[in-house]
Amino acid sequence: AALLSSIGHDLRTPLTAIAGALDAIAQQHPDAAALPMARIDVGRLRRFLDNLLDMVRIDTGKLEPRLEAVDLVDAVASAVHDLKDQLLKRHIDLRVPANLPLVNADPVLLHHVLLNLLTNASIHGAMGESDRIIIEGKRTPDAVTLAVRDNGPGLNSEDDGEMFDNFARGKGDDRQTGSGLGLASVKGFAQAMNVGVMARNHEDGGAEFTIVFQSVVSANP
Repeated sequence: AALLSSIGHDLRTPLTAIAGALDAIAQQHPDAAALPMARIDVGRLRRFLDNLLDMVRIDTGKLEPRLEAVDLVDAVASAVHDLKDQLLKRHIDLRVPANLPLVNADPVLLHHVLLNLLTNASIHGAMGESDRIIIEGKRTPDAVTLAVRDNGPGLNSEDDGEMFDNFARGKGDDRQTGSGLGLASVKGFAQAMNVGVMARNHEDGGAEFTIVFQSVVSANP
């Protein structure tokens, strides 16, 4: 844990310098063809380091969530905005009603959960005419759910018990890339907030990851 934490912190300084250099290059050469991919990769590396450091905090019991009333519409919009470069070629189908009740969550941890789920969907979804990611919020009799669905081949049936484990990667044809930390951090953050998370194949195709909030604060006006 100490080694991983040290590596993560030591990499933050050069990564910040690289991001600043890219911004400077963008001002001088805004049409540079390499800029979009460079920014996407810097963002991916930054999220990987965040996941690494946060998993250390989870494993060492140092993660202390700060729960408050959160509007899921705002939470989703913020996550989509922060991933705008990576999601540029994806159609985002937002189905989150404005009148959903507020939920009890840590805004920072929830933001990381959504970033990881959206990144996962963007990597494993099929490209082409149907390259969309569906984000759907629902009110059930005893909870509020927020689902992120891609349109890829879906999950292998053998993935169910291991999908959210550290460094685990799905066994489906579209699940062989990545470190496996993203979904592990999703589970860790969800558990820290006392929020449920589950994965399944949607009946219309693709993999669907659902966050379940059983602690509802109030109805939005």
